[in-house]
Amino acid sequence: MKKKESEHKRRKINGRIAGQSMKKDTVTTLLFKTNNENFAELFNRTLPVGAPISAETLADGDIKETAYLRITKKDGGTALVQYRDVVKEAMDGRAFAVLGIENQSEIDYAMPYRVLELDFVHYARQMQVIRDRHETEWRRKDGRKHRPSGVTSGEYLGRFLKADRIVRCITLVVYWGTKPWDGPTRLSELFDGETDMPGAVQLDINLLDVCRMTDAEICSYTGELRTVFGFRKYADNKEKLKAFIAENQSYFSSVSRTAVDALVELTHSPELEEIKTSKYETPKGGFNVCLGIQGMIQDGKMEGRREGLKEGKTEGKMEGKRESLLTWLEAYGTVPDWVKKRILNTTSMPLLDDWVRIAARAASMKDFLERAGLREA
Repeated sequence: MKKKESEHKRRKINGRIAGQSMKKDTVTTLLFKTNNENFAELFNRTLPVGAPISAETLADGDIKETAYLRITKKDGGTALVQYRDVVKEAMDGRAFAVLGIENQSEIDYAMPYRVLELDFVHYARQMQVIRDRHETEWRRKDGRKHRPSGVTSGEYLGRFLKADRIVRCITLVVYWGTKPWDGPTRLSELFDGETDMPGAVQLDINLLDVCRMTDAEICSYTGELRTVFGFRKYADNKEKLKAFIAENQSYFSSVSRTAVDALVELTHSPELEEIKTSKYETPKGGFNVCLGIQGMIQDGKMEGRREGLKEGKTEGKMEGKRESLLTWLEAYGTVPDWVKKRILNTTSMPLLDDWVRIAARAASMKDFLERAGLREA
């Protein structure tokens, strides 16, 4: 009998798990997770509603959201689990908001539902805590429940008092992709048929499309996010990037290692790794991105190292492009000899450019070969 009860209890606790697996922090995530100033400024600039958030009032929240939903007494319930990228609790004597960030490099066409799912699990957990507390308070010493004086029948049945409140949750989606966001921005856009039908649930997501920010919006930031946002927007345009750096030199003069790593992660540029050396290190512990990037642009390294200048400028850039491409592919493992030979014998700069772009977006060597249409002869 005890064995059956134990199995039943374990089944109730474990339930059916819905949600995502444990997330591993990306460098872009650490840009906000480890820096409260960045986090606070992002929310203050993107969602300037109410009193500004102060970095000093932020505390790390649990990225794992878990709520237990009871289905029936007999069958137990379902454990809902979701993982956020970054969570901070805004404190002002008490927690008055939970703020979450979801980083996106690709367009998720179910994003409104994902935000709804994340927020729902958070609210469900809060409701669970409140109801469990009342259930404990309303139980006599002999274990029997009773309705306290002043508690209405509705409050008693719902285990939620008229005066009870939950902490609001705000989720911000930060989209870093170069392609304009063409996914839905409200839940009703996922519905079949009329999206604005009266009575339909309307949930708008808070979305920041970084590469579509105006210069004025980017330059409204007073911290290192100006550096990251501006560089991300103009990474594929050498002249505009050079102009942006020139206009914001003070912001590029000492950038944290985390921000530099984020730029590498976002732009997939192996050349940026060269900045993280003593040559560009500053007394503050950061790196002089301004000096480093300007040097790369001047030397032609953003388009391919200028080697073999004696054989001509074009060949030098082409050689640099081949080297950059092979560096990318080596990150996926051993590069097959036939692939190396094909790359080294290619004399078309546009084709090499295409292969570099494909390599930057590929998930593996196999994925690159399929996207590039390369097959062993």
